[in-house]
Amino acid sequence: MGNDKAVVLKIENLTKEFSGLVANDHISMEVRKHEIHALCGENGAGKSTFCKMLTGVYHPDDGEIYVNGEKKVFHSPAESLASGISMVYQERNLVGHLTGAQNICLGREPKKGLLIDEKEIRKKAEEIRSKLGIEVPLDVPVDELGAGMQQIIEIIRAFYDNPSVLILDEPTASLGEGEVAPFLEFVKSLRDELDMAIFFISHKIEEVYEISDMITVFADGKKVLTAPAAELSRDDCVKAMIRAGRQKTVHVPEKDFTNAQTVLEAKEITYDNKKHHVPLVVKEGQAVGFYGLVGSGRTETMETIGGIRLSEGMDVTFAGEKITKTEPVQMIRRGFILTPEKRINGAFPGLSLEDNICNLFIDKLSNKAGFMKFDKMREFANRVLEKNEVKYTNIEQNIIELSGGNIQKIIIGRSVELDNLKLLVLDEPTAGMDLGAKSEVYVEIRHLVDDENKSVVFISSELEELLTTCDKLYVFHDGDIVAEYKRSEFDKTRILSDAIGRKE
Repeated sequence: MGNDKAVVLKIENLTKEFSGLVANDHISMEVRKHEIHALCGENGAGKSTFCKMLTGVYHPDDGEIYVNGEKKVFHSPAESLASGISMVYQERNLVGHLTGAQNICLGREPKKGLLIDEKEIRKKAEEIRSKLGIEVPLDVPVDELGAGMQQIIEIIRAFYDNPSVLILDEPTASLGEGEVAPFLEFVKSLRDELDMAIFFISHKIEEVYEISDMITVFADGKKVLTAPAAELSRDDCVKAMIRAGRQKTVHVPEKDFTNAQTVLEAKEITYDNKKHHVPLVVKEGQAVGFYGLVGSGRTETMETIGGIRLSEGMDVTFAGEKITKTEPVQMIRRGFILTPEKRINGAFPGLSLEDNICNLFIDKLSNKAGFMKFDKMREFANRVLEKNEVKYTNIEQNIIELSGGNIQKIIIGRSVELDNLKLLVLDEPTAGMDLGAKSEVYVEIRHLVDDENKSVVFISSELEELLTTCDKLYVFHDGDIVAEYKRSEFDKTRILSDAIGRKE
């Protein structure tokens, strides 16, 4: 499909190096009108660098970019945007207390004299919404919208400048199971109805084949193949994406937890002025999955127990101690660690990899006078980076320069180094990761529970990975636990029905 359609974006020999490391090596491709072109590859394969050159964040060392037949040289993101290239990033950038219309026009608000013209903002947002043919609230603060609607607001904002090329970076990463299919249909409608091309970046192979016309695979900074989706088998696509030996097999042994020590037990918790029924038990050496649609209470439950979210009362026992009120520092000292869904919230932006790893271990890495032992810091940080196979350039580089998957490896890797770790809560730990990196997380979870006898709560919107990795599963709906499944009872259809509140 697509050879009879006009080329919107043409790329010739695009190349970028960083300190001698070739991030993109002479990439060439064409993207056409009314085409969804998937961009696949592992973390570190070069996709992000490629997109940053298209959006003017990086200037290529070699190669050329043509938009609608015109050669472009971008010195800034504004110049790329003006030429017709717009990108919606994986991490949403909405301001929660502002309405949909205000977010759509944010930074480009129409003005009447020196004042922002709210009437014109509403009118402009309505025009774009109408052009895209969708129904989404414009007068409601975006915090009150679901994840799917928030993602659509992001896309409407990207259409403010009428783009010729729309780049969607892991757009379904934070969507619940029931929100993905309608969102993909929306993206297909954009392809069919508008004179534009769409780049779709995803690690979810089933979505790539559901939505794409063309597929390009990157590996080690090179373009290894481009082919029509209908002519490329899934097996061949996965083989092209994953370096030899990177995708690991997860093994879940049969275990009897009858006599295992209880690490966490909860019955009821109260937050946001509402009492929630959450009967759960996590045993030592057990991986427990939390499943439910976005907003079902999975994250809120563990944030409340961990002291991150304000509690108005709870019936919880952790490590044999009755807990009625929690604070994050206290829970960390007790051995409760939660890695947040938004990775940047679990990192220290602006600090080096070394500082990000060592800042949780000040007592361990300092002398009696409280001064840090720099040789010990360097040794400890290097060990964590090597042990977790983090891909980086220099131990002193800013953590935000790493890919999302590598930031996640550091967050998880440093957490498991805590001497008194009893329960590790992983909230969407594989969001945006490639298949190889995901399997590494699954294997690490099983290593923690099977070999280290630690306990893990694995929160995910991807049911398949919970079924693959966990010993037990709890299903959440409207803030409550509505079902519990032992591994021998796992049933995908029943679990999905429980999650949406439908009983068979």
